[in-house]
Amino acid sequence: MDVAMEQIQMTWALILIMAVPACSIGLGEVVSRLRSRSHPLTDLFNSIRVFVLPPLAILLVTLKLFHIPTEDITIQIISTAVGLAIIYSLIALVNGILVPGTRQYDWQINVPNLLFQVARVGVILCIASYILSTVWQVDLSKVIAALGVGSLVIALALQDTLSNLVSGFLLIFESPFQVGDWVRINEVEGEVLEVNWRAVRLRTPDHDVVIIPNGVLGNETIYNYTLLYPLHGDRITFTFSNAEAPNRVMPVLKAAALSVEGILAEPEPEIRPLQFTDHQAEYEVQYCIADFTRASTIQGQFMTNVYYAAKRHRLRLPMPFEKHYVLPDHPSTDQDYVPDILKALAALPIFRVLNETVLDTLARQAEVQYYGAGETIVHVGEVDEGVCILLQGQVVLSCLDHAGNACIISSLETGDLFGELSLLRNEPSLVSVTALQDVELVMLNADAVFSIAQQQSNFALEMNRFIDERKKLVQRSQEAKLEAVAASMTTPP
Repeated sequence: MDVAMEQIQMTWALILIMAVPACSIGLGEVVSRLRSRSHPLTDLFNSIRVFVLPPLAILLVTLKLFHIPTEDITIQIISTAVGLAIIYSLIALVNGILVPGTRQYDWQINVPNLLFQVARVGVILCIASYILSTVWQVDLSKVIAALGVGSLVIALALQDTLSNLVSGFLLIFESPFQVGDWVRINEVEGEVLEVNWRAVRLRTPDHDVVIIPNGVLGNETIYNYTLLYPLHGDRITFTFSNAEAPNRVMPVLKAAALSVEGILAEPEPEIRPLQFTDHQAEYEVQYCIADFTRASTIQGQFMTNVYYAAKRHRLRLPMPFEKHYVLPDHPSTDQDYVPDILKALAALPIFRVLNETVLDTLARQAEVQYYGAGETIVHVGEVDEGVCILLQGQVVLSCLDHAGNACIISSLETGDLFGELSLLRNEPSLVSVTALQDVELVMLNADAVFSIAQQQSNFALEMNRFIDERKKLVQRSQEAKLEAVAASMTTPP
């Protein structure tokens, strides 16, 4: 019998001497490889190597080599240490598999933060219960009975906490919103950052964090702006003089809305009169956006575009007795700008061949227009409305390359001219003109300029020369872009 026991001890000794170092070396190599890739299971294998393997080896030595009985306090302490190490490792496993945020690998499971915390607590309770009942021989039924006696007192003391916890579970199962959604709860509007066992955290448009208890959410109406249907509608009211015809005002508002990046063309913006009084008319603009996070930015850009559009189209405003989105009035008449227009015409070599009478006629028939920074004055492929001269500001010219991408040609400043293709009658523009800053320009009447070109051969020659130079500039820009693309394709990586 002693010989058999000695053989068993020798067998266990050999196993422990060979297996423990081999496992430690193997786990170390695994940890090193996983850490180099920032793998989510790195902590799991590292905790097994550092925390589980040493006490487990000591436990096996005391049990198999020294034959210490399991009821001994030493074995119980070592077993408890092993159990705690297993708890730590299983929590690392949960942390690697269950992800409350963005997944790193496809095999990871995305769960709400509340369920993630519940899974961790469940691991701790299960292993702790096993240690108490198996290692320390604790009768858990008596513990549960004792807890049952005081459960009513605990429930009353933690009424609000339990309410938040239960509401948190109901929110998870119902899923009225998810992390990243934009919601409005009562008067609070913001992006959902976290849903935990007690509360929901929102980040408002002002970048403040608002914490709303789950118990409160159960009694509130929740508006979700991004769940299921990403489109969001906004409404803005503008006021103009009732002397302006609705069929003149509404196209201006619609064009201003469609010129804003972020306002959708489908469904198209809707403009409707709200009411007419003795001195004013109110119009409501309803439009849709797909990115709610940019709602304030889009609304601000839309109001800016309406400001400049109202000045361009001379939309009159009522007396501002009532606060609305008030648009400052435009200069009284374009005739006030005649001296400036004549000065701009005289500074251009193209118009120097014309006499003062012709220049004065052009100046008095011209219109002064205003554009805000970022607005497109001329769209490539569309017919120019007239010949334009910059009185103030800066614009950039761009064309389309052979692939249909925008290609910047040059920038124009005060005194420069564009829109020259309006003289060729229905020939589409080769360039787009975009305001880099607030722009004030004069638009010469296309019919008047065309009539002068027919009568004045010198002027027609100068305009044709200018048009040819602008076309060559566009062609050179397109060819340079094509050469740059070809060079990038032939250059080895």
